[in-house]
Amino acid sequence: MKLKKPVKITLIVLGSLVVLYFAALLIGPKIARSYIEEHSKEMIGRSITIKDISLNPFTYVLDVDTLAVMEADDKTKFVAFDKFSININPLKLITGTLDISDIYMKALYVRTTQHGARFNFSDILDFLAQKDSIYYAEHPEEKKTQDSEGKSAAEIAAGLPVKLSLRNIIFEKGNIIYQDTKIGSKFHLKDFSINIPAVYLEDNATGVDVSLKFADGGDLSVKVDANMATYNFNIYLNLHRFALACIKPYLNDFITYKDFSGYLSANITIAGNINSILSSNVKGKVTLDKIDLTEKSGSKLGAENVIVGINKANLAENAYLIDSVIVDGAFAHIDLYKDSKTNFDILLTPMSKGKTSADSAASDSTITQDEAPADKTANLAATPTEEPKPEPNEGPKAEPATEAASDTTNVAKAAKEKPAKAKKLKAKINKLLVKNTYITVTDHTIIRPFNYKVSAITVTGQNINYDTPCNVNVAASFPEGGSLALKYHGALSNLNTMDIYISVKNLVLKHFSNYSLHYTAYPIKAGTLAFASDNKIVERNLNSKNTIDIYNITVGNKVDDIDPEYTVPMKIGLYILKDKDDKIQFDVPVKGNLDDPEFSYGKIIWKTVVNLLVKVAVSPFRLIGNLAMAGASALGFDLGKNDEVLIDANTESFTSEQYAKAIKMTEMIQKDQNLMLIFTQYYNPRKTAKEYKVKQLKIDFYKQKNNKTELNELDYRAIEEIKEKDSEFKAYVKEHSAEIDKNYMMKVLPKMASQRNADLLKVLRAQPGITKKNLKVITAPRDALRNYKDKPMYKVTVDVQ
Repeated sequence: MKLKKPVKITLIVLGSLVVLYFAALLIGPKIARSYIEEHSKEMIGRSITIKDISLNPFTYVLDVDTLAVMEADDKTKFVAFDKFSININPLKLITGTLDISDIYMKALYVRTTQHGARFNFSDILDFLAQKDSIYYAEHPEEKKTQDSEGKSAAEIAAGLPVKLSLRNIIFEKGNIIYQDTKIGSKFHLKDFSINIPAVYLEDNATGVDVSLKFADGGDLSVKVDANMATYNFNIYLNLHRFALACIKPYLNDFITYKDFSGYLSANITIAGNINSILSSNVKGKVTLDKIDLTEKSGSKLGAENVIVGINKANLAENAYLIDSVIVDGAFAHIDLYKDSKTNFDILLTPMSKGKTSADSAASDSTITQDEAPADKTANLAATPTEEPKPEPNEGPKAEPATEAASDTTNVAKAAKEKPAKAKKLKAKINKLLVKNTYITVTDHTIIRPFNYKVSAITVTGQNINYDTPCNVNVAASFPEGGSLALKYHGALSNLNTMDIYISVKNLVLKHFSNYSLHYTAYPIKAGTLAFASDNKIVERNLNSKNTIDIYNITVGNKVDDIDPEYTVPMKIGLYILKDKDDKIQFDVPVKGNLDDPEFSYGKIIWKTVVNLLVKVAVSPFRLIGNLAMAGASALGFDLGKNDEVLIDANTESFTSEQYAKAIKMTEMIQKDQNLMLIFTQYYNPRKTAKEYKVKQLKIDFYKQKNNKTELNELDYRAIEEIKEKDSEFKAYVKEHSAEIDKNYMMKVLPKMASQRNADLLKVLRAQPGITKKNLKVITAPRDALRNYKDKPMYKVTVDVQ
């Protein structure tokens, strides 16, 4: 049967259209691919490579296979993917719907580098902006269309000629890399995936699921429910063991350190509105594990585990309600240095900013080939990229007049608006717990460094409010069974006013021997201390009551090669202060302003102790007050006011009175064999030499006048009565003064002093109970004699063997 000519023509036309349709759908993508590759630099200033583009004429699925946008060097990939497909159903346009579905992308790769204010894509933006400027300069009658700022997604959708439907959007196995080459940081997100079942522009929630892994450790999953009509959103964030080591380059601007590691986990929900981000409510739990900060010295700070439970955090309301703060296994150290600085002063000093990225992260500057998607068409092995450089602009970079006018309006509007008054802080911690914590203290400011460890530190608190006074308790352990208990009462809003009670028990004193050496030159061998302190602080003014109770404290012999800060006779001082049970107890009130640079709580207590020791020990024969049951009065003797024996430095002999007083002092040793008497001879050599010269001239004058060669005691008495103003004597001095050699006299004086020591020692050794161990008779050192200005004497001190 032959077809009629009109029918035949119709079929031929339809067939031709079908052939053209299929040809266009099959050949068009190939042409588009070729055009994009050949003209990519004209379009964006970069090379683009595409393996294949195809469009299924039956399913209307557009496939793009292996696309890569190159860096400016045409060697390194900037953006790439292995596969992209999208289904656009044109038949749905008949019903007024633009239906886009099954948007799929596999192995998305994005590599972004930053150096200061420039990015590796800044040249693309400059290129496009330059083309824009040239175009509008050539077509001034055209105006750049303004963005639909201020319109909601629903309003934008309502203005479209068709209804928009977006469904089944999936990105999988992506790699996103960000590097800051100036700072030296690198973040690599692996297995980056997005799943969006449907996008709703009307009043309905769009769900977005995002998951990824961090190349350095950790993974993140985020679920977002966002209403594009109201801008309300809910974000559910689950971060698991994110490796904090990757933030090390950013720490250089804040601290000086050697290494940092740890893990961050978070299970957080955020509910809010895009138009008021600061009003969002945050709730959930944040966990830090294995925090380890290594200082330049090699010492470490950190914690095993920190958990913060957040009930509500709202920046706009200035409200932070914390369910719990739990710190487990924290550790720290405090180093004190002679320049009044601590290790924290060193730690909180930013590292030098003069480093280049190569200095701090040379190993991170290159992206390896396995981080980028496979390219089956060309060898695109990644190589180090040059730092992004500004591209020269050939034309004016004009901004549209409408945007400038909008900016001016916004500035004027902002100028009229007054800043909102900050809301009062609402802060509360329902539960605070610090456990299994220790702190090590090292003091380098003293002669021999002091090192001490405070362990088993526990801090507990309930209902800790910012404005309301609350209670916080602290407990800790000291070496060898010592303990600390501290109670704090006050409000966090006013740390200038608080009450603190401190109780220390069974503190083993030998660990503090280096302090005793530094301040007194005596090492502590044994003893324990109990300390109670009640401190009331009102507007930084301290009123403190302190009780010190020391048991069985024992010090060793004074270390001669240490020049102590205080000259304290520790042995005798402690001996006198001890009661019959070997205890010392006294109170130390402390008052002062904490902001006074001269104020030091510890120094006040130490100085009080030192003054007390000096007071009772420097003059053991005239104790004042009822300091203890021991002492001179308890030993049953009274030596009057003076603990000294005056002498005549120009003679080798002693008077009966001088012998008697020295002998009387030995009665102390007869009462207690633990004591030791030290007679130290003092005189001024220069002054004594002058007196000795005058005395020798008187002797020679007396001999000559009375024609005598030998003298007796009566003669010496007569010599003492000769007046220096006597005219005959003055004449004799004028004539014979030069005959007495000064150097001879300076040699004679030490011999006379030694002879006095020998004579006194001989007499005192003859007394009952006196031995070589409990009696010393010595001459003060040469420097002490040279600076001595008092009368010649033996100063008598008491020590303990």
